[in-house]
Amino acid sequence: MAYSTIPKVRRDGTLVLKDGTGTPVTLTVAYEEGNFSFDVPLDAQTVIRDRSLIVAVRKGDEEPISGSFSFYFRAFSSSDAGGVRDFISGSNAYSSNVSTGGTGSPYVEHFAVDMQFTVEGTDLGDAADHVATFSKCVCSMSFAEGDPDTWTLNFTCYGGVSYS
Repeated sequence: MAYSTIPKVRRDGTLVLKDGTGTPVTLTVAYEEGNFSFDVPLDAQTVIRDRSLIVAVRKGDEEPISGSFSFYFRAFSSSDAGGVRDFISGSNAYSSNVSTGGTGSPYVEHFAVDMQFTVEGTDLGDAADHVATFSKCVCSMSFAEGDPDTWTLNFTCYGGVSYS
């Protein structure tokens, strides 16, 4: 696939949450601000010194991916339709969802979801859309009152990210 010549903008992105069932239950995040961000850190650095002088730097522990996005408040919870908060906790309308963290490696005890961030490409002349899939993400949310009220979802992904 050739490198795209078209810069992408927030209108081009779509974010889908997925659970861990065989055919995943999905939720497309709506009413989002278009500020999805993530950090893929390097492995930790272990500095080796000889009498205070750096003589080597070795790869240390693997670090998880973290990120966040915001979306507009519509309800705290819903037992019939469900929302993002219900999805990431496996509650109410999503109480039968399965965590993505319970199988494979690494095992994640907390309720985890996968996230798929797709940036439109084909409509802009690219050979394909651009997809980043984040695995085994543990999420938390913060609420802020304003015009409009917003949720900010913060996530830490322990299963890594794959790009296609």
